[in-house]
Amino acid sequence: MKKRFIHYLCSMTTKKITPKELWARQQISLLDVDYDLWNERRASIQVFSQMSQSCIFTVDVFKERYDFASDNFAHIFGYNPTWIKTIRKQGDLLEERIHPDDRAQLIEHQIEHGQFIYSLPQEQRNDYQQIFQIRMLNARQEYVNVISRHQVIQKDRNGKAWMIMGVMDLSPDQTPTERIRRTVINRKTGEILASAVVPADQRLTKREKEILLLIRQGFLSKEIAYKLNLSIYTVNNHRKNILVKLNVDNVIEAINRAESLGILY
Repeated sequence: MKKRFIHYLCSMTTKKITPKELWARQQISLLDVDYDLWNERRASIQVFSQMSQSCIFTVDVFKERYDFASDNFAHIFGYNPTWIKTIRKQGDLLEERIHPDDRAQLIEHQIEHGQFIYSLPQEQRNDYQQIFQIRMLNARQEYVNVISRHQVIQKDRNGKAWMIMGVMDLSPDQTPTERIRRTVINRKTGEILASAVVPADQRLTKREKEILLLIRQGFLSKEIAYKLNLSIYTVNNHRKNILVKLNVDNVIEAINRAESLGILY
């Protein structure tokens, strides 16, 4: 599945499509959803959210809107408590405090993931969880790194994704970053898939990835040259090319950048 996912990312072309248009492909019918059942389950989520320190939200794919958001969004991120309690009427409220650059990337990732999901057989489409690290304004008006996990929590009678749940927490890694970090996990197999579409001008060659992996393991240029049967001059040229392609100043930044793009896994 990992090879299939990577092949899909590399061959995918950007299309003018929105996340809501992708949701519409589910073609969920009102006859196939049970809101009485969901109201009971939402009540359970609300009770759990009162005990949890996480920010929890649910999205109704059929109605194309937020269905619930926990009070912690007000406590941690400074949202108006009344707006949070009436999230179903507030449109894209939760996106407002995401860093503008991350918000644009998040939409791209949602579209990419939706297209990947619809390339799978129906029975495999709900097996994946997306994990993002994004920047959000907190209640003190400071951008902080946040981990946000998204997965299907409720299916309709035909097994189609109906309700999506997100769980958001402050990231233990508050190192400043300029890009979203994203991981896709198959919840059934535990397989971790590639994390992002890599821009064409930032794709590393097989040799460059090999060298960067060795650098991450702590090998020096001289040692890498010996292991790969290359001259140290060639290794250093590869190092320079890696920095240029990834638009970074040093190998530590290169490793972080490559990991965020899914180049190293």
